[in-house]
Amino acid sequence: MNIFFKAALVALLCCLSPARAQVWPSRPITLINPYPPGGFADSVTRVVAQEAATVLGQAIVVENRPGASGKIGLDAVLAAPKDGYTLGLAVPASLSLFPVLDPKYANLHSRYAPITMAVRGYLALAINPAVVPARSIREFAAWAKANEGKVSYGTPGVGTSYHLWAEAFNMAAGIAPTHVPYKGEGPALNDLLGGQISFMMVTGAAKQHVDSGRLLVLATTGAERWTLLYPNAPTFKEAGYPEVESSGWLAYIAPAGVPREIIERLNRAFIQALRSPAVEKVLGSQGYTVVGSAPELVTDTARREGETLAAVIKARGLKLE
Repeated sequence: MNIFFKAALVALLCCLSPARAQVWPSRPITLINPYPPGGFADSVTRVVAQEAATVLGQAIVVENRPGASGKIGLDAVLAAPKDGYTLGLAVPASLSLFPVLDPKYANLHSRYAPITMAVRGYLALAINPAVVPARSIREFAAWAKANEGKVSYGTPGVGTSYHLWAEAFNMAAGIAPTHVPYKGEGPALNDLLGGQISFMMVTGAAKQHVDSGRLLVLATTGAERWTLLYPNAPTFKEAGYPEVESSGWLAYIAPAGVPREIIERLNRAFIQALRSPAVEKVLGSQGYTVVGSAPELVTDTARREGETLAAVIKARGLKLE
């Protein structure tokens, strides 16, 4: 009798264990932001985390781990247990550029599990119309060729997306302006307004100056027009430069090996959070658009942009150290 009882108990436990394994989440989730507190990525991630936590029924704690251009936070995500309780924020600089620039991340795309592409934004090429006598991107390219050696452009730093996509345009247009790196978009914008540089790639930070007429946007990098911020500017593709197509984006990832059913549940929760009024309000004020995609779009986008930027770096002989 005792033997039969033990056998029945073992059988019951075996039946229960798969069900117990599916009880997720049963404790708070950590979402690592590899950049400092404040700024767009941090503010959006905190709003998204709050909404997603409501959907999942567990707290999502945003933890900032800045340093090494985002590598410290990314490494923490990649090394985390594969149980769905540690997630990470990812941007083009990490998923698109790190595999191109750092051999340590050559196999990066096999080391994370994408959850969703959260939002997209774009870059826009802006000039000071009081200094540069061009009113279209084609006119600007012709002016830059005619003034070789006198044209310069600013960026928030070497190796940033601003730098590399400006170089993608330079290559497509056949021009070779001087690169002037700054310590942020703000200082570069100030010099563009002051006429110290000829052009630069900008984000929504330039909108007030464009609206006032002090700056003019000639083209944007998206697949479609950036109607939220610069609706009158054509895309580079529309203007005849299809090579210059990219977007700024935020995505969420987990370590590779997290069970597919957990990734799928996270995907649904994040998409629901992204489409909530609270999150859409934050995004809209910054000129960003909700995506909320299938997980695969994250890796596909990062691979494609990485290949494009690798070609630009090689062709232009850029030194990014």
